[in-house]
Amino acid sequence: MTTLKPPCWIETIEPEDATSDLSEVYQRVGSVHDKIHNLYRAFSLQPKPLISADQHYRDILHNEANHTEPWFLELLATQAAMIADCHYALQNHGANFKNLLGDKKLGELMLDRVRKDDFNSSSVFTRKQAALLSYGAKLCRNPEKMCFKDIETLRDVGVTDTEILEAVQSTACFAYWVRFINALGICLGDESIGLYRDLNGSSNDAC
Repeated sequence: MTTLKPPCWIETIEPEDATSDLSEVYQRVGSVHDKIHNLYRAFSLQPKPLISADQHYRDILHNEANHTEPWFLELLATQAAMIADCHYALQNHGANFKNLLGDKKLGELMLDRVRKDDFNSSSVFTRKQAALLSYGAKLCRNPEKMCFKDIETLRDVGVTDTEILEAVQSTACFAYWVRFINALGICLGDESIGLYRDLNGSSNDAC
């Protein structure tokens, strides 16, 4: 008989054992994501923050009013996952990034460059994108060293203040998520990877 791996390192409450309040939360996130992801099960002992936390990240990445292309915001989220060595977020948002970009080969090349902090050595990224990725890497690793000169550097290559804000929101949001995931040892379950369909129209399955 196969023993299922626990969703995370702390206790969780399964949907069939949920109280009315938790059951309502599970129904709300399940209506968006089809299944109750292990990430959401990890909130089950104190579920109140889950709805606002989930809505917050979707408002940042899936906001139609954003000036930044959705694939690039997903790349910044993926960068935060890489730097924190967060497999769960890397699998989900790396998949989202490539699907939104629409070119898996280019997407893999970009991910390789981000993994190596190599933003400027080729034409893979524009000057604006390279500057934002460099800024994102610094924000992830050395938040105490952020300074006004960082903003000036971005403006000098044509990044608008709105684009700066959107980049910071994505990186900072996922700085929270990767710490939450890593601290609780949340693992991938049988949920689909990412929120977007792949290039041939079928959903990505978690491995």
